[in-house]
Amino acid sequence: MMIELISDIGTISAMVYLLLILYIAIGIIRTKPGLKDVQPSVSVVISAHNESQNIGKCLDTILSQSYPPHKFEIIVINDRSEDNTGLILEKYMNDYSRIQIIMINEVKPGISPKKNAIAQGVNIATGDIIATTDADCEASEDWIKKLVSYFTNETGMVVGLAPLKPTAWILSPFACIDTIFGSLIAYGSLGWNHAVTCTGRNFAYRKQLFQEINGFSGIDQILTGDDDLFMMKVARKTNWRIRFMPDPDSTVLSSAPFGWRHFITQRKRHISASKYFSIPVKIGFSLIYFSKLFMFLFLLLVCIMKLNGIIPLTLIISAYLITFILLMIIGLKTRQCRMLIFYPIWEIYYLLGNLFLAPLGFFSRISWGER
Repeated sequence: MMIELISDIGTISAMVYLLLILYIAIGIIRTKPGLKDVQPSVSVVISAHNESQNIGKCLDTILSQSYPPHKFEIIVINDRSEDNTGLILEKYMNDYSRIQIIMINEVKPGISPKKNAIAQGVNIATGDIIATTDADCEASEDWIKKLVSYFTNETGMVVGLAPLKPTAWILSPFACIDTIFGSLIAYGSLGWNHAVTCTGRNFAYRKQLFQEINGFSGIDQILTGDDDLFMMKVARKTNWRIRFMPDPDSTVLSSAPFGWRHFITQRKRHISASKYFSIPVKIGFSLIYFSKLFMFLFLLLVCIMKLNGIIPLTLIISAYLITFILLMIIGLKTRQCRMLIFYPIWEIYYLLGNLFLAPLGFFSRISWGER
């Protein structure tokens, strides 16, 4: 009786997970490529808090874009930086007329610091399209060119690939696979026009859209969520289409965590936003986690008790294999296939990491710019 129950749990878990993966795979197939020769005006908005070590490289990659220089501007919001960020920005502003700087000297009550910074940048932007990235990121040369090509008449928002550069830290490869897995979910779900997840490192929307829904109003007091919660608000409040941009030449790179403190802080920020996800999205992520958990536990019991469940074993192995193939698709686009040699270990890391870090994200405090 017990063996049959364990076998049934393994079978059901694998079937649920396979259905979720099928949903992602079909969504990827449904995703259409970008258009050609579209050149709307663009405002690149970057919020910076104590980013003296990164902001120069970030601006260099944006200034080197293949997009026509007269078609885009750069707006950097220096949000209460206490290092040399301001001095570096002043030099760039003097050298390049396309760069504008906004200074924020104190926290504005009633809105999270980063959302306030982005909103101030959008308010003075002259571009039809707002493209956002972070001050510690490096954009590929064709980033803006590819980004705007996905804005059809019915498209209001575009989400792109934002892989992590591996560091020497031991958990760096797993953080990179985390991002690949997140991109996979975003890619597939947006193929159905379902807003599930995204990253503000490679993110664009029409200024008109931002104004239509009164910016971050309604989610402004939530510290995080200037990307995914904002995207969900757009999906909920408007009829604009949200598209995923899987182009390999449109990636935006950021460094993976470089230590335990950075890693935990980053995970806390990401998980904290999930408290405010819609019920269907929460259910979807829960199904992914628990189906993975029960599949792994079944395999563990097979090894310990030497069970002989051909059907659940076949389904589970198929689920892992299909997941790996889909991750390889993202890995090829982000040139990170080598990270996926750690995929089998990542499956265990995914289960343990979410088990122990989820409570931190839900119950502990975080702050803008925390490292």
